[in-house]
Amino acid sequence: MKISPSQVILAGMAGITNGEFAARFYDTGCLGKVTIGGYSIGKEMINAAVKSTQRGRTEFMMQLGEEADYIAHELENLTSISNTIVNVRINDPEDTKSFARELSERISSSPIIEVNAHCRQQEFVENGGGQSLIYRPEILSHVLSIFKSKDFTISLKIRGNTVDPRSFAQLVNNWGVDYLHVDSYQTGMAGTDLNLLTSFVRFSQTEVIGNNSVVDLESAEAILKTGADYFSVARAATKNNSFFCSLVKDF
Repeated sequence: MKISPSQVILAGMAGITNGEFAARFYDTGCLGKVTIGGYSIGKEMINAAVKSTQRGRTEFMMQLGEEADYIAHELENLTSISNTIVNVRINDPEDTKSFARELSERISSSPIIEVNAHCRQQEFVENGGGQSLIYRPEILSHVLSIFKSKDFTISLKIRGNTVDPRSFAQLVNNWGVDYLHVDSYQTGMAGTDLNLLTSFVRFSQTEVIGNNSVVDLESAEAILKTGADYFSVARAATKNNSFFCSLVKDF
């Protein structure tokens, strides 16, 4: 099975959020998209980030009111902003309006905005962000619609084992997002739940990014064989700088 670079994505990962790191991989030409973030946006999410620093999770920290400036600066490291995914932890429509407006004013071309309904860090979930957004569909829908109104391409990242694939895919289809990024973690076991990912592919009208446990060519191919349009890679990339190029060497 030949894998095209366009099918390969650098996922966001805890501890590394910057554009310089992402650019190092994108500039190899061996992958199609890279992710920066996740970034905490708005008062409640930044307050959650402050609390998370007490247990050493400093990567979530942002300065209130400076989020758009900071992200615009990080985007300057990327040679293709349109192929850059900006993962954001956001939980409030009013904060979304301000951020979307300010970011669009500061950049010449638009990145893909990835709304994070995936993070399970306690501080964020307790404040209505991250994974808890999937249980607040009206808020999530509103947040997504605001980004759409500013002409951003939109990705939604979720943990697949927290929702019913059919019913949630139907919601996503109605919301009109561009990508559904599914972490198909297999509860209590190593590896990815390929049956779960297959269900999301089956019911989704949007393009699907498969995520979790891509560590070699075999696991990458397994994701794509579910019918997913793309796969994303996180920690495996940090262990081998040529990891992405090894996946697409025969293309």
